[in-house]
Amino acid sequence: MEEAEDVEEILRRIVHSHPNRPKLILSRVGWCADDKIRSLRHTGIIKLMPLEFLKTITDDFSKERELGSGTFGTVYKGLQDGKEIIAVKLLRQMQRCDYEEEFRKEFENLMKLNHPNIVQLLGYCYEVKRECVEYEGRYVFADNIYRALCFEYMHNGSLKGHLDDELHGLDWQTRYKIIRGTCEGLKYLHEGLETPMYHLDLKPGNILLDKDMVPRLADFGLSKLVCDNQTQSTISFLGTIRYCPPEYIEQKYVSNKFDIFSLGVVMIEIIAGSEGLRKAAEMPSQEFIDHVQENWRKRVQATTPGCASLRYECHQVNRCIQIAFACISTDRKQRPNIGDITNWLNETERLTTRN
Repeated sequence: MEEAEDVEEILRRIVHSHPNRPKLILSRVGWCADDKIRSLRHTGIIKLMPLEFLKTITDDFSKERELGSGTFGTVYKGLQDGKEIIAVKLLRQMQRCDYEEEFRKEFENLMKLNHPNIVQLLGYCYEVKRECVEYEGRYVFADNIYRALCFEYMHNGSLKGHLDDELHGLDWQTRYKIIRGTCEGLKYLHEGLETPMYHLDLKPGNILLDKDMVPRLADFGLSKLVCDNQTQSTISFLGTIRYCPPEYIEQKYVSNKFDIFSLGVVMIEIIAGSEGLRKAAEMPSQEFIDHVQENWRKRVQATTPGCASLRYECHQVNRCIQIAFACISTDRKQRPNIGDITNWLNETERLTTRN
């Protein structure tokens, strides 16, 4: 278990270097009761969870408990007494440095974060087990490394499963809540930390929704901390091309405007569905704005005749599309900062409230 002890020493150093961050319980823990798990978010304690416990609550990481899968691992639903308690992200069992780095990097990034629009880390698992495995037709004993990150369970899954056009799916106020919360989470990363952090993989699949449809940014494995004197960098990684800005695709150039471009694409998809970006590319900007706003006007009138908020909602739709178009400018210097975006949303809310 030397590897596990080395990891625990690393975690102790992380905690020591961030005294105001959530505390780690590094001692081995036994069975975790349901109410203890639920209380972790409020206590700020991050627990070391035994592999056997995680196997029990995920039905041995069964296919039926899968919530989603990515490059580095699979996320499972953890159930105890028939109730959802946590989501378990199990990293793949491969002896590769990038998988170890993914675990370390995401864990360390999550340890720095504490915001209502950021997914909350509740626990982790790092165990090395000597197991009998089949290799080239023979059975041999090998060390399998089990790495897992445990999060609060998000009852409504990811935003990806809720995207729809203007005439179907979520109403405008719910969509606006998701836009607003996503912007607040990104503002915290860019402007609310001592050392700014770029998410670098902002997309609907990485925006989780709780039981009240409050968004939480998730999946910080690709995220990058930026030193005070470092305003830009050139790095290589595998992101999701649809949400990557042109300067990254062409030059592997990364700045805070990377996330802003991704945000713009996400906003268009929230407002007009997963086909929204294609439609926006095929139509002049103002024609697209008018088209989407008219569809929302028709929907509000059809679902809530005589609705007093019609003018209010149409104004918000218009402003959010304008912000989204500013975010996806091909010239990164023309894209707004996240602080500008939240200020514009604040002003929109004040104007619509007065009107």
